[in-house]
Amino acid sequence: MPKRIVFLFIGFVILASLVFYGFSRWKGSREKVDLWALVPDNAALVVETNNHQELVEHLRETELWQSLAALPVASHFQENMAYLDSVSPGNQRLDRFLNEKDILTSVHVEGKSDVTYVFYVPVSSVGEHRFLRTLTENINKSDVFEQSSRTYQDHLLTDISNTRNGSSFTYFTFHNNIILSASPVLVEEIARRINRGQPRSVAADFSNVNFLSQPDVSANVFVNYRVLPDLLGLFLKEEVMPQVRYLSTLCQSAMLELKLERNRLFLNGFSLPERLNNSLHNNMQPQKPQPLGVRAYLPNRTAMMLHFGLQGVARLRQPQKPNKSNYAATVDSLAGSFGQEAALVYLESHSINQSPEKVVFVHTGSPARTGRLLTKLSNQLADARQEEPYAEKYGNHTIQLLNVPQLPEQLLGRMFKGFEQSYMVQVDDYLLMAEEMAALRHLLDDIAEGSVWGKSVAQKAFMEETLQEANFSLYLNTVNAWYILNRYTSEGEREELLQNASLIKRFAQVGLQFSMVEGRYYTSLVVRRPDQGKTGTQDGFEEEESITLDNRLDTQPFPVQNAVDRSRELVVQDSANVLLNITAMGRRGWTDSLNASLRSDIKQVEYGPDKKLRYLFITANRIHAINNQGQPLDNFPFNLPDTVDLQHLAVFDYEKDGNYRLLVDDALGNLYMYNMRGAAVQGWQPRRMDYRLSAEPQHLRVGGRDVILVALENGYIYALNRNGDTYPGFPINLKVPLTSGVTAKVGADLRRTEVSAVTKYGNVVTFSLQGRVLRQEQLLRPSKRAMFELVPESSNGRSYIIVRQEQGRVAILDQDLKELFEKNYVTSAPKIVQYFRFGGDNKVYAITETGPGKTYLYDANGRLIGGRSLENSHPVTIFHNETANDYTLYYTSGNQLKKLRFSVGE
Repeated sequence: MPKRIVFLFIGFVILASLVFYGFSRWKGSREKVDLWALVPDNAALVVETNNHQELVEHLRETELWQSLAALPVASHFQENMAYLDSVSPGNQRLDRFLNEKDILTSVHVEGKSDVTYVFYVPVSSVGEHRFLRTLTENINKSDVFEQSSRTYQDHLLTDISNTRNGSSFTYFTFHNNIILSASPVLVEEIARRINRGQPRSVAADFSNVNFLSQPDVSANVFVNYRVLPDLLGLFLKEEVMPQVRYLSTLCQSAMLELKLERNRLFLNGFSLPERLNNSLHNNMQPQKPQPLGVRAYLPNRTAMMLHFGLQGVARLRQPQKPNKSNYAATVDSLAGSFGQEAALVYLESHSINQSPEKVVFVHTGSPARTGRLLTKLSNQLADARQEEPYAEKYGNHTIQLLNVPQLPEQLLGRMFKGFEQSYMVQVDDYLLMAEEMAALRHLLDDIAEGSVWGKSVAQKAFMEETLQEANFSLYLNTVNAWYILNRYTSEGEREELLQNASLIKRFAQVGLQFSMVEGRYYTSLVVRRPDQGKTGTQDGFEEEESITLDNRLDTQPFPVQNAVDRSRELVVQDSANVLLNITAMGRRGWTDSLNASLRSDIKQVEYGPDKKLRYLFITANRIHAINNQGQPLDNFPFNLPDTVDLQHLAVFDYEKDGNYRLLVDDALGNLYMYNMRGAAVQGWQPRRMDYRLSAEPQHLRVGGRDVILVALENGYIYALNRNGDTYPGFPINLKVPLTSGVTAKVGADLRRTEVSAVTKYGNVVTFSLQGRVLRQEQLLRPSKRAMFELVPESSNGRSYIIVRQEQGRVAILDQDLKELFEKNYVTSAPKIVQYFRFGGDNKVYAITETGPGKTYLYDANGRLIGGRSLENSHPVTIFHNETANDYTLYYTSGNQLKKLRFSVGE
């Protein structure tokens, strides 16, 4: 009897234990789990969605879906989904299973080299459990997949591999949730996190925030700024990572809402400040956000800008480095004179091998005080070095050299490092700083021409969608920044960058902003595709106008500006040697009977007390200058001897003060220089070069010195000063003929200025203005008949292409010597190649066959524009219309001047 009681008692205990265990497991499975608490702390990003199908449909409605679907990671994911879908039971496919669920996706950096993802998917009903069980069984039976299971810290982990494409993933279930990832390491980390008990959510600071309850929100996006540099470090070279890491210390984390609209992506929400010592936030101590006043001076060729809007930008200097120099107090005072804005601007470059130009813009509270402090600092430096202060007049501005290493960093903190020396110029309430004087000259030209954000239709439209006031902003134009992105992208990721070029360039405008509001940063990210304007002419040319003149037109239509309102006009010459002006309205303007054919293009200069535009050009032995009525200026034309046969005209304005020099060369290689009064300049009466020039002479201003580059057809290159004397180290003998000119990247001095030339047989030679050859590279030459030339862009010559011509084939190469495209033509005669560049990827290549009289236009990708050629034998003129984002083409055919409009599709 007692034994029976003992056995009954033991049986009851066992039964009770089993019931309790079953109840506990049932209750545990019913407990709702906070998926956010499962996410490991090292997640860089976490995305939460609640309607998978709606998100996909929304993406399809925008132009993002087609672009994203083409990415390798997306196509690989879709391929795996298709395999899984093929073994799904019945008609309940994966899309239906995933629909209307709160799904998390976390992004991690694994092993400092890979990006991995974890998916957290709830299983909501008995039917969904049955679906998953059957799906698992079908996977186990399928010859596409291999499946195995293992126990890890009391969790059953299942590993599945795809035998077709080699991919694999690991998953386990926890409280009616599936945790799945291609990384078994991350899955195991989550299992350990669960076993540690009551893990804290990575988004605990945003527990009351759920943007998904609002209309038109596609996702919640959590950002971990402390891990973000590790993610970015996978794609960027280490040399830029110190700046990236410091910028990331502005905030610690954020919760943002994702909205998708046609051609736009918006992320808006709040970020929590990073309050660690020496973080960017603690150094800035931002209060009131500031407007982007600098937009009136930012050039349209801006690639990237870091903008700080603070009540005093001198705060960016914290923590300050010790400075015991004799000018330290003046530097402190100069920094104290700054106002509410500071910006570091990277300008568009044209080569992956070219360091981008950087310009610092700083708002000054009192321009007069800042000017006095600049002068004081300049004098202190000069006294310490026993040399004269250096300053140069450029138009109405004065550019000063302050030869202090890392001066912008001393004035504005660690984000502004990287300046060996600083040239400075004041423009209204802003101080501009650059490492090279040429960068400031070009920038002042952009401001004078109105080629700035404040007057750009495209930029204005973009700025309207960004915050009007902010404490920190990062603006990126992916098209202008393309070569910069290539330069600073890690070698392993550059191939993928190139593969995704169309997507990256399509959504070109990016703005990320932080604005302090009640102790938090309101955060806004806008990724935008610029307005495309007209689309009706993408498949062909739209003829807008045809002007019939009395005689055959023998020249290209030369682009000029109206002397009064600066509107676009044209000048052509007919077979009677009459120069004709065509106004912007398509009417005839002034005329000038030259009795000789033009030998140069039409140049325009501001001249005279009224500073109106005048026209300069040459004929066989005369230099002409006329006003906007076609009447010659005083003392013109200049008559050279009848034996002179002029080839080129170059116009120099050394000081940008209207004191022009006119330099011409003849067929024997003699150079003649005159001022605007007709007086011959000493040293140029003539300056004999002994061989004919291969291109128009080029003027450079380098560290206060004037350099005139002269390239000869026999391969000799001279660098001359104002008096025609040769600089030491010159001439350089390339020992091979030249058929084109040279291009220069102006540095701080002669040693750091680089000049490049391309010989007739494809040797690319780069040398300094000290006469030292720096690099040589032989381009691929398919045969002895292949000839090369350097073709500068039509507007300002700051960029160029290399053209290879060989028996009817024409190849276009970029500045990195990479072949862009090659085309075949009917005749083997040399072609006229023109390169038009209007910023970013707004490029047009024009190739003209003079024999058949046909011109072909190509876009940046080498695709034929309009699907046909144009009847034309002369160079063409092309304007870009920014508002409509299309182009206007002028060309001559017989006695007609024709105007066409066209767009360039993607």
